[in-house]
Formats: sequence, structure tokens, C-alpha cells
Amino acid sequence: MGTETMPLIGYPIIQYGFAGLSVVLIVIIVWLIAKLLKLLGQTNAIIAANTEAIRDVDERTRDEMKLMRTVHDKLLARPCLRET
Repeated sequence: MGTETMPLIGYPIIQYGFAGLSVVLIVIIVWLIAKLLKLLGQTNAIIAANTEAIRDVDERTRDEMKLMRTVHDKLLARPCLRET
């Protein structure tokens, strides 16, 4: 029946401190996840716009290649250019 020592973690003020810190950390994590999801949505919009721009460039390049082939064939059809 000596003196009983309570571990430091057993004090209510320490327990409340840990509980409060846990709540603060959970709120921070939720806030960061919300910001990450918002950023992810913006990134997806940018990727979609870039994909559309690449498709437009690809389509224009195909059209220009067809035009260049046509011009090439017409130039080769001329007698003065055919001989060389």
C-alpha cells in the first residue's frame, strides 16, 4: 500500500491533448484531400483541352500532307520538271 504512480499518459489533460491533436490532424487531412480533389479536377480539364488541341494539330497535319502530295504530283506532271 505504497504510493501508486500513474503513468504520464494516464493524466486526463494529456489524453485530451492527444484527442484534440488527433481531431486537428484529421481536419487537416480532410482539407488536404479536398484541395487535392479540386486540383485533380482542374488537371483533368487541362488534359482534356490539351488532348483536343493535339487532335486538331493532327487533323491539320493530315490535311497539309494531302495538299503537299497533290502539289507534288501536279509539279511532277509538268514536262519541264519531269525531265530532271
